[in-house]
Amino acid sequence: MSATDLPKKLDALLGSGMTYKAIAERAKCDISTIFRIRNGQISNPSYIAGKAIDLMHDELAKPVKSTAKKTAA
Repeated sequence: MSATDLPKKLDALLGSGMTYKAIAERAKCDISTIFRIRNGQISNPSYIAGKAIDLMHDELAKPVKSTAKKTAA
């Protein structure tokens, strides 16, 4: 986890449709903390919050597997 990457990762998460509230709940912190990390006001967040943001971003970057089975024509 690089603290300098977290604002970019938060931008991607928010751009994907996640809310500040949803991110904060998973990161076990306050919404204002997420806002301040994104704006660069917190350059060294707690390990738990930073790791949670990393994990959410990794989940976002993973390709979605299709569970639908192909049917024979």
